[in-house]
Amino acid sequence: MVLDSGKASPPNDAPVRRTAVRVAASAGLIVAAAMLAGCASASSVVHDAIGQGLAAVETARIVVEQQLDDRTFTTTATATLGDARRELVGASTAVAETDATTATDAEYRDDVLKALGVGLDAVNDARDALAGVGSLEATVPQLEEAATGLEQLEEPPAASGTTDADGEAR
Repeated sequence: MVLDSGKASPPNDAPVRRTAVRVAASAGLIVAAAMLAGCASASSVVHDAIGQGLAAVETARIVVEQQLDDRTFTTTATATLGDARRELVGASTAVAETDATTATDAEYRDDVLKALGVGLDAVNDARDALAGVGSLEATVPQLEEAATGLEQLEEPPAASGTTDADGEAR
């Protein structure tokens, strides 16, 4: 699109930015509400943190792809990646502060922390690339790997003692 002055207008990434912010904020609110209620079990905090981390990683992946396609401003991409980083740090903190009741729970917590760390590293690499350090293209597979790792952890191990709505072990 060209303005009357002959200059190209910026891409309209406002709907994507609003969606990304809403996803990240919603995930953060879920974890905060569970913790403030005081009734959140360790497994529910970990599960919520996985969702929060996954939302942050996917949001980062979307904005990186938009930046690579020249469909967003660098400042918007940088801000969105900063939001994603804050969400990943918050999710990591929530998981790190949970107490395990079994060895399986402790191992699961450690696996989730590692997966969140992979996401955080990928987001940091993307921010660095926007600043001219490294390759933005190289962060796409990193973000995809982080998302896959978090998706694989969405179901806690059956031996962790968690149950579904029917009382069956998950």
